[in-house]
Formats: sequence, C-alpha cells, structure tokens
Amino acid sequence: MVGERERVEEGASLLVQSEINDDHQPAAVPAKRTRRKMPGWTRRLIFIILGLFVLAASVLGFYFTSDAFDERRAVLVAARRIESGQTISDADLAPARVIVGAIPHVEWTAEVAGTFVGKVALQPIPQGGLITHDMVTGVEAVPVGVELEVIVPLDLVLATGGVSEGEMVLLVDPGVEPVEGDPGRPRRVVRPFRLTNFDGSQMRLFLPPEEWAEWEALLSNVGGALLVVDVGVDGDHDEMALRLDAVWEKQWSEALQEVALAATDARLEAGPGELEVVVPLDSSLAASGVSEGDLVLLIDPGAKPRDVFNDEYGRPRSVIRSMRLENYSEGQMRMLVSPEEWLYWRSLSEDLGAAPLVLPVASGTDVEDMAERLDSAWVAEWDQSIADAFLGQG
Repeated sequence: MVGERERVEEGASLLVQSEINDDHQPAAVPAKRTRRKMPGWTRRLIFIILGLFVLAASVLGFYFTSDAFDERRAVLVAARRIESGQTISDADLAPARVIVGAIPHVEWTAEVAGTFVGKVALQPIPQGGLITHDMVTGVEAVPVGVELEVIVPLDLVLATGGVSEGEMVLLVDPGVEPVEGDPGRPRRVVRPFRLTNFDGSQMRLFLPPEEWAEWEALLSNVGGALLVVDVGVDGDHDEMALRLDAVWEKQWSEALQEVALAATDARLEAGPGELEVVVPLDSSLAASGVSEGDLVLLIDPGAKPRDVFNDEYGRPRSVIRSMRLENYSEGQMRMLVSPEEWLYWRSLSEDLGAAPLVLPVASGTDVEDMAERLDSAWVAEWDQSIADAFLGQG
C-alpha cells in the first residue's frame, strides 16, 4: 500500500517536472523572409503610365475650365452683305464667336435667328457684321404714310431652280412675238430685284407715289405679269442680264426677219420678164431707224479726198432720189424690176463703194427743197475737206 502510494507520488512528481521543463524551453525562432526587388523596366513603365495620366488630367482640366475664361460669345452676324430694304432670309444669317464687350449684339441661337427671317433691313449690313433688332423692321402689312400698294404678278416658268422670299432674281419683260404688221418686242431683263412679300405667285409692295406709278406703268407695258429668272447664290445678276438680253434680242430679230420674209413672199409676184433684186440700205442717218412704208431719201454716201495732188478728190454726199420703202426688213429692200432696173440696183452698192444711205422724210416736208438744202450743205462740207487736204499735204 505504501509502495503503491510512493509510485503515484513519483509519477506526479515526474509529470510536474516535465511541465516545468516545457515552460522553460525557449520558443522556436521563425524563418527569415527574403524581400524580392521589382525589376527596373516595371518601375519605368509605372512612371510612364503615371505621367500620361497626369498629362491627360491636365488637358481635360484645361478643356473644361477654359470656357470659364473665354470672353468670346456666339453672336448673330450677316452671312453675306445685306442691302437696305432687303428682306432677310435664313441664308443671310450665321453665328460667329467674337469678343463683343459692351458692343450691342444678339446672342446666337437658332430660335433667335429665326425671329429675324422675313424682317426688312433698315440699313446696309456688311458680310460678318453684327445684326441687332434696331437694324431691321417687320414687313409692312399696310401702307405707311403716303405709300401706295401695288401687286406684282410673277410668272415662274423660267425659274427652273425655284425661288423663295428674300432671293435675288431677275424680273423679265416677257416680250411679244412679231407678227405681220406688228414687230412686237424682244424679251428683256427689266431689273434685278430681291423678292419681297412674296407668296409664291406675286409680290405685295408698298411704295412712294413715284415708285408706285413706275411699277404700275411697267406692269401695263408688259401685259400685267413679269417673268422671274433665279440668279443663284453666287450668280452675277448684271452679267446674267447682259447675256440673256443678247440671246433674246437675237431670237426676236430672227423671228422678225422670218415674218417679214414670209409677208414679202406673199406680196411679191413676179410679172412677165421681172427679176428679183435685194438692195441693202444703210439707215445710220436715221436716229430712230426706218420701217416699211416710210418715205425716204436715197443718198450717195460720197467719198473723202484721198490724194488731192493726184486728182483723187473723192465726191460729196448727195441725194440720189426719193422713194417709199416697200418690202423692207432688217436693212434690206426686195424688189421685182425689169432687167434694166435690176442691173442698176444690183450694182448700186458696188458703184457707190458702200450701201446707199436712207434718210426719212417727215410728213408734209417739201422733198425737193429738202434735197437741195442737203446737197448744198454736203458740197460745202466736201469743199472744206478738199482745202484741209491741200493744207495737210502741202
């Protein structure tokens, strides 16, 4: 019993001693970690990326903050020159960013610009010039003061590109086709004009009495309506008018000649033995020209002295005869004559050295007295030219 107690006590003692030894045993030292260094190219790449990021941030910062320091403003300006009295259209307006300071201006927006369309300019506005409300006025709906209303009907058959309010166009007299007994008149440009109060078929204008009377007379002369030719944005209306007038004048002249020839062919019927001859006539002495049925003097144009010391005295201008123009058109007279007369008229221009001149005789004039006075004046003129020639060659 005692032996067993001793063994238990000895075991307990050994267990306690073991725990004491464990408490005093030094703790295990952890293993030392080795720190790996970052490669040089990686560090450089990081620095480059950081630099690009800083640069982009700077640019964006300037972009978003620059407007705060920009003193320019989008304002309303003239896209092209606007004349006084012109009706303003969309094409006349544009935005521009400028520094205006205290200068009167209108801030640009599409809505604000639209309020100027259809207004009338009170003064010329140069291209790029600022446009303000005091430079325009609304289109009149009623006459002002002594103004009178005139309606201008327009025919758009020649406006192949179409026209609209505010556009520059050519207003054209439609002319009248020639017929027998009536020469009519060629089509011609009356004037360039900017369409005002235009509703698609006519213009409604309010004008001072003098201008009103001019428009009324014009419409009466052209038959009530004017043709319209569109000029285009960059078109030169003056140059276009000259070209069109030349074309229309040529067309009218050709048509007039055809009518005259047709009428002459209908009237001329050759008798037995008669021959047809065409005699050219020079109407430069007739300020207003000559026409079928006029009584005229047929005149030898004469010839100036060439060499008086060799008896080349030329000859004075002189009256050949009086005659009434028949079958006359475009500077030519057609006749059916006997063979003897045919030979005379056929060689007349060649013998004179030029086409004979014609001078109209007013109704009631003494033809013989007129011819004598003209011959006397022309002989005196020729004598003076001989004297001057002697002095010049002496």
